[in-house]
Amino acid sequence: MSEPTPFRLSRCFSELTGRKVTFVQATAALDTKIKQLYGIYTVHPFETAIVVKADLPLMGSFAGALVGLPDPAVKEHLRATPIEELLRDAIYEVLNIASAALANEGRPVFTKMVTDPNHIDGAAEQALKVPGHRSYFNVSIDGYQGGKFNVFSQFTPVKTVSF
Repeated sequence: MSEPTPFRLSRCFSELTGRKVTFVQATAALDTKIKQLYGIYTVHPFETAIVVKADLPLMGSFAGALVGLPDPAVKEHLRATPIEELLRDAIYEVLNIASAALANEGRPVFTKMVTDPNHIDGAAEQALKVPGHRSYFNVSIDGYQGGKFNVFSQFTPVKTVSF
């Protein structure tokens, strides 16, 4: 499975939010105290997994831009535990639409999001613990707080064609 590119992700999220979004390739960074959100995808027909690990404030920014909340309001809404329905549903929609930019082969289907990695199991757990591919991005979004967006996926064998 080919890895997501900064161009595809930037275009997808810019079109989704109506704001300039920039994904820049980064190196792996140590975990921070920033709360994380995990998006779990199943890639059909391979039945492999992709896991997006992103800063919750970044995902809140995408959701806020989608529903028209200004950045200060997004920060206020994110203080609630659990995440308020308005932002939770918008984040869910953002992760669902993002599936189009996560893989070039197969069809990633968003299955769930969690804030606790202990709720990740099966193929997604393997993709997170021992990824075949990993991509790290620093993200900025015009008018909102940016953050880190990481993609972990299982190795998918490439189909070969014999002549």
